[in-house]
Amino acid sequence: MNTDLWPVLCAVFAAAAALLALGSMLMRHYANRHRERFERAVGGRLREAFLFIDPARLFALNHLSTIAAVAFAWWVSGRWQIAVLAALAAGALPGLLLRRLRKRRLETFRQQMPDLLMLIAGGMRAGSGLGQALAQAAGEIGLPAKQELGLLLREQRLGVTLDQGLAALARRVPIEETALFASALRIGAETGGNMADTFESLAEATRRKLALEGKIRALTAQGRLQAAVMGALPAILALLLFIVEPEAMSPLIETWHGWLVCIVVVILQVIGMMMIRRIVAIDI
Repeated sequence: MNTDLWPVLCAVFAAAAALLALGSMLMRHYANRHRERFERAVGGRLREAFLFIDPARLFALNHLSTIAAVAFAWWVSGRWQIAVLAALAAGALPGLLLRRLRKRRLETFRQQMPDLLMLIAGGMRAGSGLGQALAQAAGEIGLPAKQELGLLLREQRLGVTLDQGLAALARRVPIEETALFASALRIGAETGGNMADTFESLAEATRRKLALEGKIRALTAQGRLQAAVMGALPAILALLLFIVEPEAMSPLIETWHGWLVCIVVVILQVIGMMMIRRIVAIDI
């Protein structure tokens, strides 16, 4: 080998090693930042839902499930495009599950609000003060209202004012019923008066609103089902066609024309589902 090439080879090797080291440092830096953001965001959502799970374990479980999904998709299909879609789906799964759990928790709290208000009103009619009525209601109501009231009372015992505690409750449970409940408590604590009648009137209004919303959900259930079916039908049909006629369907993911068609179909499906949800969404 020509000795004149040694300096060039050494320089190329040194540059490659430097680039590899720099890439490793950048990957480690962004991986740490991604982990910190994941644990901070997921940990906050878990604490809001009173789910005391270590976010670091969820982070590791999420990555293990993503690797398993990618490996399974690659083993079944043998295509990197399907593996990438599987990775994206597995990565988005924790956020979707947390949003689903939070939505169910908020809806359960809304359904408990009339009973909670009646319990507080009954305690105040029995001669208890506001704090005692809240404590009695927290002991009799179920989850998640029991947890939220318990946290409110513990914050007050630690020196947090009622306004600050109610503001924190409104942030944790951002629904209209919580805002009305906090306003009624705040006004009653400041002005006094017959708070039992106020809570009973608010409970009756909330119960009527929830009953009306239930009727609307029942009447619009068919429209929501149609949106779900329309959204899932193209994906299911494409999967079946890939199984039955893989050669005929292969241009759909192997050519840029096919990817363009897929993108257009996804955009149109999203627009259609949003329009249907907008039609069936009736605010009271």
